[in-house]
Amino acid sequence: MPRVKTEAKERAILDSAAKVFATKPFHGVLIDDIAADAGIGKGTIYRYFETKDDLYRATTLHVLDRLAESVSEALAHEQSATRRLEQIARECLRLYWGRRFLFPFLETDGSPERREDLLRRRELILRFAQESILAGIERRELRGIDARIGAELFLGLVRSANLFHRPEDTLEEMVAQIMSVFLQGVTRREA
Repeated sequence: MPRVKTEAKERAILDSAAKVFATKPFHGVLIDDIAADAGIGKGTIYRYFETKDDLYRATTLHVLDRLAESVSEALAHEQSATRRLEQIARECLRLYWGRRFLFPFLETDGSPERREDLLRRRELILRFAQESILAGIERRELRGIDARIGAELFLGLVRSANLFHRPEDTLEEMVAQIMSVFLQGVTRREA
């Protein structure tokens, strides 16, 4: 009798895959490593995902879905646009901090459907930032800017901080730097 696939088992596989893919480049990851982390047999993974590429792609979407969930939860009770943006930066940094190998997840292999799936997931995070900026403009907490471009620039700052932070930098220091650059810019103000 064939074993039934379950959502819980698939999520456990994807959680383990995200951990393992985060530690080394794609070609350095073995399905055995993921199976060991998940506490299951390698064959179980292949019942859910035909190839390592399929697992990697599913993990990409899973990671972005988890990020959207954590950002949504962090923003649930926050009204201040500045604090909302801080939370978005913090959650994005937290997910990728010390896991730079996860960033290839955000690249596409040229497949239109894969690109569409990635952009749809990314759009959720972008919308959180854009809505925060719009709310800040309405409350006069932020000056009037194109909220879509502002959100893209903000997420670009977060991505750069994740990719290029130094070992001695802390997550909270990076959040503060992102917010400072985004809110005050880099121009020198005369006293």
